[in-house]
Amino acid sequence: MIHGENLSYSYGRKVVLDGVSVTVPEYGTLGLVGPNGSGKTTLLRTLYGSLQPSGGAVSVDDRLLRRLSRRTLSKTLAVVAQEHPSDLPMIVADLVMLGRMPHQGLSSRPSAEDERIVEDALRQVGVLHLAGRNFSELSGGERQRVLIARALAQEATHILLDEPTNHLDIRFQHDVLDLLACLPTSCAVVLHDLNLAARYCDHVLIMQDGRVVAQGAPADVFTPEILEPVYGIQVRRVDIDGELNLMFRRKTTPRHVFSVPAA
Repeated sequence: MIHGENLSYSYGRKVVLDGVSVTVPEYGTLGLVGPNGSGKTTLLRTLYGSLQPSGGAVSVDDRLLRRLSRRTLSKTLAVVAQEHPSDLPMIVADLVMLGRMPHQGLSSRPSAEDERIVEDALRQVGVLHLAGRNFSELSGGERQRVLIARALAQEATHILLDEPTNHLDIRFQHDVLDLLACLPTSCAVVLHDLNLAARYCDHVLIMQDGRVVAQGAPADVFTPEILEPVYGIQVRRVDIDGELNLMFRRKTTPRHVFSVPAA
């Protein structure tokens, strides 16, 4: 379990997190949602130690995050960040093998078990056929799936992902989130698509202006009363085959009409 208690963080004078408390459970998927600039990515970064909060503290399995060794953290937390080098000159299989480093000695070579785990991770995200390709030659969606495979190969107890569905087409968005939802671990994932969050997250935390607006099961907090003030758009809930779906009403802003000068 990862727990952040009363977390605060500022970029200069701009407060980005303002007393946020959140728990990533031992099992299941927590979705972090909210408008751009609401603090989702900053919160995720404090949960895995990339940023040190100016107030509050993060604990992992009842131990303070800041007191854990790098080796312990690497066996506990796997991270798929939003930013990654697109020109990394590495073969895909070697890049995913980096996820096995926490389980290897300093001078040990990859074992047959390591090779099997890497192959299985690549297969799970649908990129096994790219194992011999150079990472820098891949499309954005292919790179994203390779980085998720590296996190899977790490076999950590918690996986934290910042917008993992970016660059993925609809099929792979669902495939990846369904895979994460079925893992025997816990996940914290930043998402923009509320319908994906409703379908694949057990619990969601809605943020706005660095604060928590609501948290709970998607069916409980994805309501027009909560979402409309946060996103500034009309929301309608509908059930399709027993699944919650959100529909957003198009704004009726008048369009500019451009006249074409006569020839």
